[in-house]
Amino acid sequence: MELKEVKAKIGSVKNISDITGALETFSALKMKKTQKRFSESKPFAEEMARMLRNMKKALREGRSIFLEKRNVKNILVCVVASDRGFCGSFNSNILKLADKEIEEMRKEGEVEILPIGKKAVNHYIKKERIRYSFSGVGDYWEFSQTKEIADFLIKSFLTDKYQKIYIFYTHFHSSFLQKPTKVQLFPSRSATIKEFLKEEDNGEVNKNYILEPSPKVILDDIIPVFVEYLIYQFILSANTSEHSARMMAMRNASDNAKELLEELRLDYNKARQAQITSEVSEISSTKEAME
Repeated sequence: MELKEVKAKIGSVKNISDITGALETFSALKMKKTQKRFSESKPFAEEMARMLRNMKKALREGRSIFLEKRNVKNILVCVVASDRGFCGSFNSNILKLADKEIEEMRKEGEVEILPIGKKAVNHYIKKERIRYSFSGVGDYWEFSQTKEIADFLIKSFLTDKYQKIYIFYTHFHSSFLQKPTKVQLFPSRSATIKEFLKEEDNGEVNKNYILEPSPKVILDDIIPVFVEYLIYQFILSANTSEHSARMMAMRNASDNAKELLEELRLDYNKARQAQITSEVSEISSTKEAME
């Protein structure tokens, strides 16, 4: 490899390293911002958990329209991906899980997909009939935006348009672990509520309350709010996972670029040394010829 070519490659790799380093920093800051939003919604989650704990009996008995099982004809599947790339296997992992589960769901009824995020839209629009989609939000979903999705899902279930509704999203565990996850939103499952109560356990002792007008009416009001909160949390978790995955992908790209840069600099030094040796040899040969 010629000296000029090596020098040009060093410049290109250094530019890439600078860009990936900057993207890593931005992604880390965005991840922290979404984590802050999680903590800001904690008081609401604790209050919601307190109310649900006091209605365990009504939940066990399925006293709500949102808990009723129906004969399944149509199933709606929401798949949450990102609007942008450069985030490693973040999108491919959730889309792979969704595709696999959707094939199984088709044995139970007609499946319609609601993609959330441009990557999900682009993935499914090629092979599915997409009637509804949400995308173009960017780095952070606001509660008003996720509420729009939640209201649509709640209305669709109440009008019996879909008898089952699922959501696929990437659950954020840590900067190093994000797990593709499936949750059945409607009919709401006791397992989903129990998991929520487990996460929001503050050691509070349940008290006996008189529920008026009735447990069913109260649950019919509470569960939609609970689902709105869950959808916000799920999409926020996917947001956090996206930024974390992009941060790690850019960190790996930066490390690889640095390694390549070291190799290219070594090649450059070798090429430079060879050029100097060649020039010295030419000077020596010319000097001998002149003598």
